[in-house]
Amino acid sequence: MHVHKEVTRWLTAGAVVTAAALALAACAGAPANDAAGGIGGVGPSTLTEPTEPITITYAGAAYAADQIQPVIDAFHKAHPNITVEYESVPFDDFNSVLAARLTNASDAIDVFDVDMPRTDAYVARGWLADLTPTFPALAQSVDPGSLEAATVDDKVVTMPYQTSSNILYYNKTLLDAAGIATPTTDPAARLTWETVTEDAAKAQKAGAQYGLVFDQIDRYYQLEPLAISAGGGPGASGDGNLTPEVANAGWLKAFTWYGSLFEDGLSPRGVAVAETPNLFAAGQTAYFVGGPWWGTQFTGETDLDFGVTAFPSFEGGEASTPTGGWSLGLNPNASADKASAAAIFMQFMGLDDGGYAQYLSALAVPPSNLEGSAKFYEAETFKDPRFAGVVDLIKSELANTSTLRLQTVGYVEFEDIMTRAFDDIINGTDATQALSGAEKDLTEAWAKFQ
Repeated sequence: MHVHKEVTRWLTAGAVVTAAALALAACAGAPANDAAGGIGGVGPSTLTEPTEPITITYAGAAYAADQIQPVIDAFHKAHPNITVEYESVPFDDFNSVLAARLTNASDAIDVFDVDMPRTDAYVARGWLADLTPTFPALAQSVDPGSLEAATVDDKVVTMPYQTSSNILYYNKTLLDAAGIATPTTDPAARLTWETVTEDAAKAQKAGAQYGLVFDQIDRYYQLEPLAISAGGGPGASGDGNLTPEVANAGWLKAFTWYGSLFEDGLSPRGVAVAETPNLFAAGQTAYFVGGPWWGTQFTGETDLDFGVTAFPSFEGGEASTPTGGWSLGLNPNASADKASAAAIFMQFMGLDDGGYAQYLSALAVPPSNLEGSAKFYEAETFKDPRFAGVVDLIKSELANTSTLRLQTVGYVEFEDIMTRAFDDIINGTDATQALSGAEKDLTEAWAKFQ
């Protein structure tokens, strides 16, 4: 059993963020006045097709070159005078590469991937051009969450092209063996985490190796909704979201519960993020929290009798689900002709005929574009009977319960510190100790932004 290469890469680069992302805050090329930065320039107000050949450089961390090539080939066919040279950069190195090359005229990047929660941090460093005059109708074309992630100080600074959602997979064979009723895909009948925990223990006693496994076991992307549902909020508040709040009653409730999953053996310790879906694909896990992008792998297992239901909430708490993905940013130092060509490419990726997703079928990840989403939901993966009801479920979650990750200039530090805290909780540290320590670390790390 193995994880599909393209799925692993997307998760590593987007919704999953490694601790090495701290390079953004520490890289030598970052401006010294991080907190005093701002939007670095203004994009073109009109998109003019070039009459002479021009080449632009696109640096990406979301996809490997072979995965994005069908999209670029389609763009070249539609815009023969613009050549896009794609450079796939490992996500761990991405921020330092941007810092070095957004201001280097001889080796400049013209357009680049932006992981949505990093938007404010990139703006503070002056790395993003103002695209408000470039794409005035963006609000009518992309989902509200993606638009919010693309907007800083009422200015559109990125072109969203990909969003995401999460669901709860269940192994019907393991649930049947424990006498557990099959859940519905109706979000109005959303399970509670308390019920899932109880049923996961029953399934484990009836033969499941693990009762409940989170795909991204220590990542804020997938764990933030636990704190939201428990009433703890996203983790910070105040001016610029720079007052940490990760040790309040809601956070303690959520992560005391989360730590108990590992303490009680319902979830495994010592399993890498890249391996968690394999546990479900192998039929070893009763419940698995993950995105629809795992559908390609799971539907490929002909003997795996699975179904899907809504991402649970805590009893009495609000429903909250992960969301967010990738956008494109424009180098504010790009020349006028390259900026125009890059903007044409950005429009192709995010807007034209529904955006990039129609040319890329490697992953079942919803595009930000509303028209493109309609095409996405027609994917063959979702026609598998085991995925019955998932399309309406994802649509409902994106419209009603999706929660963006914390928007703050201090996001990179936040995610790194919280990942360490989550790892400590998984490995047995009391949630009060881990979260109190994280709050102290955040206060110190964010002092430079005050």
